[in-house]
Amino acid sequence: MGTDVAAFAKQLKEDGIDAAKKEAESILAEARKEAKKLLDSAKAEIEKMEKDAEGRIAQKRANSEAEIHLAARDLMNSFRKRIEDVGSHLLKGKVAEALNDKDIVKSAISDLLKTQKTGQEWELALGARLGRSLADVVVNLFKAEGATVKLGEELKKAGFEIKAGKGNEVIEVTEESITDSFKKLLSPELKKILEAKK
Repeated sequence: MGTDVAAFAKQLKEDGIDAAKKEAESILAEARKEAKKLLDSAKAEIEKMEKDAEGRIAQKRANSEAEIHLAARDLMNSFRKRIEDVGSHLLKGKVAEALNDKDIVKSAISDLLKTQKTGQEWELALGARLGRSLADVVVNLFKAEGATVKLGEELKKAGFEIKAGKGNEVIEVTEESITDSFKKLLSPELKKILEAKK
């Protein structure tokens, strides 16, 4: 019986060890499965985070590029406006000087009358510097073309304004009108030059 008890104890020990081994292997296999799941989940989360980060980086890059383009456009517009303003200022002085010259104003009025219908009544306002000294000459210009003219108030700027007595159209030849016309012609050309691709 002593052998049987020893054999039984040995058997119990072996069975316990085998069962423990099997249980350990089962726990280990389950732990490996769980670890693989966690690892796969972590890898997927990392990939998702990387894609999200790449998307945010791409969006920030696109936003930055758009902001740079807008800033460049605004800078070019500001530069163009400054060039126009400087050009207009320089031109305005030269135009005012020319429109305070009797011969130039007389010639301009004469040329204008040649393009208009004859025999009309006109109203004319001359610049303050030339108004008195040119009044008689201008009246004779109109008479020579078969028209009559009524002199209006003197302009506070260089040049002249003329309108048909029965019409609403005013022809203004002043430093402002010429400078504004120049600016309207210059602006699109300047824009083309500044936006030209090299």
